[in-house]
Amino acid sequence: MKRATASMSLRLVVLFGLLALVLFTAVGSYLSHSLHMQLEARDDEELAGKCRSINHLVEHAASLEDILTRRHLVLDTLSGHDQLLVRIARADGSTLMESHDPTRTAPGVDLSTIKIRSWDHIEALRMGDLRARYMASMPVTRSGEKAIVLVVRTASDRMLLLADYRADVWWAASIGTVLATLLSYFLVRSGLRPLRMMAAQTRAISANKLDTRLDLQAAPRELHEIVQSFNDMLDRLHRSFQQLSQFSADLAHDVRTPLNNLMVQTQVALGKPRSLDEYQALLSSNIEEYERLSRMMESMLFLARADNAHVVLQIQPLDVAEELNRIAEYFEGIAEEAQVRIAVAGSGVLHADATLLRRAVGNLVANAIRYTPPQGSISLEATVVAGATLIGVANPGPGIPPDQIERIFDRFYRADPSRSSASGSSGLGLAIVRTIMALHGGAASASSEPGKRTVFTLRFPEVPVSLPGKG
Repeated sequence: MKRATASMSLRLVVLFGLLALVLFTAVGSYLSHSLHMQLEARDDEELAGKCRSINHLVEHAASLEDILTRRHLVLDTLSGHDQLLVRIARADGSTLMESHDPTRTAPGVDLSTIKIRSWDHIEALRMGDLRARYMASMPVTRSGEKAIVLVVRTASDRMLLLADYRADVWWAASIGTVLATLLSYFLVRSGLRPLRMMAAQTRAISANKLDTRLDLQAAPRELHEIVQSFNDMLDRLHRSFQQLSQFSADLAHDVRTPLNNLMVQTQVALGKPRSLDEYQALLSSNIEEYERLSRMMESMLFLARADNAHVVLQIQPLDVAEELNRIAEYFEGIAEEAQVRIAVAGSGVLHADATLLRRAVGNLVANAIRYTPPQGSISLEATVVAGATLIGVANPGPGIPPDQIERIFDRFYRADPSRSSASGSSGLGLAIVRTIMALHGGAASASSEPGKRTVFTLRFPEVPVSLPGKG
């Protein structure tokens, strides 16, 4: 079972939502990190300042014992900063004083266990779950005694504020993402309105309204190529539908004529008893009509098979002069009866299916005999131009109007509407010629000067192309 595809609107809304989430998260993370760095820098400045102040008190003390008597000055330095802890130790590491009672003010924090990694630099410190920063220095009293001063920041009001800020940022990012997703839904619907208008226009197109076209000017510029392609497709469908309708009408007309002849002749013959000669004449006339129907059905079957790539070609090198002379000999009797001559010129070799080549050229010769006036001459000429072999069939006659040149290769089309099918033409000969040339990868064309000369040209490529149905 084929899985249903999500709508374009839903996909765009989801993408907008994801994009908003990523952008809000990125901006929030950047702002949070930037603020964290600024607050940490200020905390470090304050930590370094307190360490310098205590160093100053130590350096002005007469001795280490004097520091104990001036303990209140150290504690005054830390006044208002409960997160700052101070330990002053002797050079051998024994504690001289601490600013807090580990059992009461800072349980779990033992400054004597801290291993100092560097002097006069701020370092990060971790004691269990507690993250802290410290700075250590070694000032000297006036008596020359060295002391170890350790200042530790266990927490920061600024960092606690930052934690609340982060929570606000994530809430804002979440709410912003939801709002952006909801707004994107309406924006997407508004942006896709031209597509809905195009869909409404296409729904109005039917077999009876194939001349309707989408409004190119009303479509956004990004959709112009799609709209133009769709309109071009409608043009092709319209032309094909018109040709199909005309083909159906012509087919019905051409089939109805011999059928009516058969029915009328048979009904007349059955109207009263006839002689044997009359019945034989009737059967002979009926055979002619049957042969016309058979030729028409054979031509239609060939065109249908060619359209569906069911015609297998037997491509082989052919002597052009030999093939043209053979065709001229085949039509010699018909040409003499019509009082016209057939002249052959040219030489060379072309690659084609012999049977289809003879059929294509034969259709052109038969057509030329039909329109050539008595004592006229039909020429069959082969030339090589730009690597392609051209076979031309030219004849004098009434010619073809310029506005009908492009349509004469259509099925059942006749340049002379007044001419009935009684002449034996089914209107499929030139259509078969064009189909045969398409199977060979070539082309059929015509040029005409009304009242003077008409030339049909078959262009065979030097190397036959690989086409569907070709063997």
